[in-house]
Amino acid sequence: MKYGVFHISVFILHTMKHFLISLALACSSWPLLLPAQNLKVLTYNIHHGQNMQGTLDLQGIANVILATNADLVALQEMDSATARSQGADQLKELASLTGMYTYFAKSMDYDGGAYGTGILSRLPIVHGERIALPGSNGQEPRVAGIATIRLPGDSLLQFVSTHLDAGNEPAERINQANALVQHFSAAKTLVILAGDLNAAPVAKETSLLKQLFADATQSAGPTYPADTPTVKLDYILLYPKHRWNVIAPRVIQETVASDHRPVVCEIEVLNH
Repeated sequence: MKYGVFHISVFILHTMKHFLISLALACSSWPLLLPAQNLKVLTYNIHHGQNMQGTLDLQGIANVILATNADLVALQEMDSATARSQGADQLKELASLTGMYTYFAKSMDYDGGAYGTGILSRLPIVHGERIALPGSNGQEPRVAGIATIRLPGDSLLQFVSTHLDAGNEPAERINQANALVQHFSAAKTLVILAGDLNAAPVAKETSLLKQLFADATQSAGPTYPADTPTVKLDYILLYPKHRWNVIAPRVIQETVASDHRPVVCEIEVLNH
């Protein structure tokens, strides 16, 4: 009886060995497929936290962020320790209210503090940098804040918050758009560029950016002014164009928290 059991055990082990070898050989011919990564992205010009009633209300901005459950948030017109905003570090306060990582890119000194663009992220920020955009003397300085984000699976993504010139003449914005295209055209990582471009979809400066980036918000409607929006100024742009699947871009029907409406989009990162 023991002899029979021994031989049966050897047979089973031998069979399993061949099965595992065959399985390994079969799997080696399959492409390596990583699970898709979905990100919810929000861009919002927050008007230094001042709502349409003229009141500073960062909680109103935080409520929008929390309601959308955004993973990445690009913020424009943000104060840091200015007298205008009662000395508040606005990005730090929003981080406290939302539980997110932060990066602030100063565009200029202002009213005893600083003014610029901000980034909030639910994913770790491994590096932050700021690039100055071209502009004429006497014009408000413009920058792009860039946070390098570590995605699940250890890949990296550059998330950019920017705010282009608000003047009536497009020359400044065209130069700034060209600078952004030049900076990111050789990027080795995925890039999401979001912000207030101060330009309509048909404007030359917007078209320049769309030569490099896909417009995730192409089907979204106007964003400014918040109470009765008539023009689209706020965008979420993606590089390279073929690495994304865009899901449900929309303008949020928020009319009080800022003078712009926020724009949100869910994005699937493709593996090819």
